[in-house]
Amino acid sequence: MIMKRLVTICLVSLVLIGMVGCLQKPSDEVHTKVPTDFNFSLEYGTYGKQKIDTFNQIIVKDLVIDGTVEANIAFTVEEMKAIYERMVSINIMGNLDLEKEKECGVTPESYSSWTIEMNGESKKIFYKDYCEYPRDVLNLLRLEDYIHNLLTEKAEYKELPASNGYYE
Repeated sequence: MIMKRLVTICLVSLVLIGMVGCLQKPSDEVHTKVPTDFNFSLEYGTYGKQKIDTFNQIIVKDLVIDGTVEANIAFTVEEMKAIYERMVSINIMGNLDLEKEKECGVTPESYSSWTIEMNGESKKIFYKDYCEYPRDVLNLLRLEDYIHNLLTEKAEYKELPASNGYYE
């Protein structure tokens, strides 16, 4: 008798726990669905010669002395989702504090220029070298590094000619 009662209580508890779980929304649900209009273009690096353009699936690699080379390389759906989630996590479409007064002249010049589209919105972001990097710029630079590293791991990118020389 006690055993039946215990089994009944356990079953009722499991059903209630399951119902509560079904009623809860996953907290990241909003951020895991990548909008169909999500794309970006990023020109970055020394003289802004490197480029990643998901609108046209084109990348430009800076070969320094040997100029540049263009290739058609696309990110996978999973990679685009990871990039989107990182952009959302740093609130890239929000009001970023780029603190232009902290920019400083560096030779050779390096800059980053973004064009981002998502959820029917479009945004352009531009920044150069800083003597003291604001938090939002550091977040953008980490995002650049993340995207660049995704790109450099691709077989198609590895087949491109190596950079020749360096900037002084």
